[in-house]
Amino acid sequence: MNPNPNTEATSSPKSVIGALGNIRPVYAALTLLLLAAIFRLWYVTRMELVPDEAYYWLWSKHLALSYRDKGPIVAWAIALGNWLFGDSVFGIRVCAVLFSTGTGWLLFQFARRIQDSKTALWTLVLASVVPMLAVGSLLMTIDAPSLFFWVWAMNVFWTAIESKKLWHWFGLGVLIGLGFLSKFTNGLQLMCIAMFLVWSKPHRSLLFSRQTVILIVGFSLTILPLIWWNMQTGWVHYLALHSRSGVDSAFHIRPMQLLKFIGGVVGVVSPFIGFGMIAAIAGMLWKRHDDLRIRFLLSQVLPVFGVFCFFSLNKAGKENWPAPALLAGMILTVAFWRELTARVPRWRWPVRIALGFGALMTIVIHNTDYLHLPYKLEPLKRAQGWHDYAAHIQKARVESGATLLIGSDYSEASMMAYYLPDQPTTYLPKGPYGENQFTLWPTYSTNDHTRALYVTDRTKPPPASVLRDFPRYKQVDDFWTLHKGRPMDRFIIYLCERD
Repeated sequence: MNPNPNTEATSSPKSVIGALGNIRPVYAALTLLLLAAIFRLWYVTRMELVPDEAYYWLWSKHLALSYRDKGPIVAWAIALGNWLFGDSVFGIRVCAVLFSTGTGWLLFQFARRIQDSKTALWTLVLASVVPMLAVGSLLMTIDAPSLFFWVWAMNVFWTAIESKKLWHWFGLGVLIGLGFLSKFTNGLQLMCIAMFLVWSKPHRSLLFSRQTVILIVGFSLTILPLIWWNMQTGWVHYLALHSRSGVDSAFHIRPMQLLKFIGGVVGVVSPFIGFGMIAAIAGMLWKRHDDLRIRFLLSQVLPVFGVFCFFSLNKAGKENWPAPALLAGMILTVAFWRELTARVPRWRWPVRIALGFGALMTIVIHNTDYLHLPYKLEPLKRAQGWHDYAAHIQKARVESGATLLIGSDYSEASMMAYYLPDQPTTYLPKGPYGENQFTLWPTYSTNDHTRALYVTDRTKPPPASVLRDFPRYKQVDDFWTLHKGRPMDRFIIYLCERD
């Protein structure tokens, strides 16, 4: 008698062939991820920073438990990269590449578990050609760690509902907490979990159980630094989130704002892929909602899009806000279209066209320097022209003898701080406490001989808060930044004096 009933099955020729078939997608996925990581580590040094990255770099120079409108993970990651590789573009972005590679691997692993190996591999391919995700994998913004912790939490949640072990649920809470410290959107994953537990009858009893209590404990312990920071700063996050919601006074129904939001999301995903994803989500919700695995995936998508669509009825949200929902959305998309093309082969060409167009968009984005697009159509315009920007400001500093640098917005101030040769301390106009991150740091001081440069991308003169300290001002430069001979953005420099 065979003591191990699986021995014969695992050693049979058919089983060996099946095992090899399962291994090959893993090798393909690892190869794709490795090649992508090598390319990204090379490519990140060929792009200038975008303003958000320079802003977060400034945060990393003021390490704290949190920041005005974001959690601390992005600043901590940049601080780690700078500690390892110096204050370089590579040092700032290296963790973005590591996060994106980890996200790809965890997405592949999760898709294998909840669907199959081929679906998982195609999901990874799809993620590689979606323009928003491809660009996001290069930039050290809050989306890189947010997506990483979201997909890791999806994996652990699937394990937790199978095992019901308390330590899995505690770990799930910790991962959602780390995601929340990256991007507040990750807190919606708690709503996603609740939706699935309510929707799935076999797991409904877990909604109010020891497991979910432990989940909340893990989440709460992880976000303690953020809570403590808010207690010390007067709950600045509440003020920031209220202003970003677009609901300043009353909520108004503006359908065009919702359409603008949806159109923006579809555009950055790639139009054909975006509409294909909408069709897949609708199709799976209509015909496959009884499948437990499909319910799980839909529960990771619908609450996120639902929340942001609701707020976009008042004011259109940013295209990247629902980015975590794309992870499960891509698995649904691949599963839906694989099933459809197997039944109706004529749909294969539209699927190929959608993937090809998405890949073309991604290739174009990575090669815009060779295409010489008009600046209004330049997809990477925010990452171009900043060396020239700094050169104009440095020239004005030298000629005017200015010792103080003030930007009209965090973009101007952060880019001055990073790209000027001495990386000086820069400021924003004085404003109410909590209005921006700069108001939480020490502001500038003046004396009778202080001269300041005020840099703005607007045609308006310096604001009243600047003129109170510097009654006299004059324009000293009005220029367009250039990137390889092409104009990018217009800026004006004012010299502000006290006497």
